[in-house]
Amino acid sequence: MKVFIRLVLMGGLLCVALIPSSVRGEFPFLGNPLVGQAAADFTLKTLQGPLVNMTQFRDNKSAIIFFWATWCPHCRAALKELDKQSEQIEKSGIKLILVDVGESAKEVSAYVAKNHIDLTVFLDEDSSLGDPYAIIGVPTFVLVDQEGMVRSVEHALPDNYKDILLTKKNPTTP
Repeated sequence: MKVFIRLVLMGGLLCVALIPSSVRGEFPFLGNPLVGQAAADFTLKTLQGPLVNMTQFRDNKSAIIFFWATWCPHCRAALKELDKQSEQIEKSGIKLILVDVGESAKEVSAYVAKNHIDLTVFLDEDSSLGDPYAIIGVPTFVLVDQEGMVRSVEHALPDNYKDILLTKKNPTTP
């Protein structure tokens, strides 16, 4: 019986070790593969009309990239809170980058107008950022530091987001 249990445990560990890194982000105990990596750059149309490059928009500041959709109740609550805190967040040197995933400009524009959201919204109508950002659901918050490195990926904005983004990291830590 002990041999059987050992074989099952070893087999389980082997399976976990062989999981592709892109899938590991789905399991919190395995860590997110984006953390410690450079944030993927993108250029998308915004609700305001023009194509905007994320890196240029970020302007060498830390950023909260918020992936959301109008149909998602948790996203709507988080968006309302971000909109309330946006001035304070921006004053602390952090850019807010809102990315609506998989919806048309018409849908998003109607929602933003109805709810008086006064923030720049990037439109990922074809969900092209799903792979580079390993999006497995919305809401997703990707915290990017000044150097453009992903520091954290969460499904709710952590209370200590300023500590995560504005604290200089130790060169010996990822």
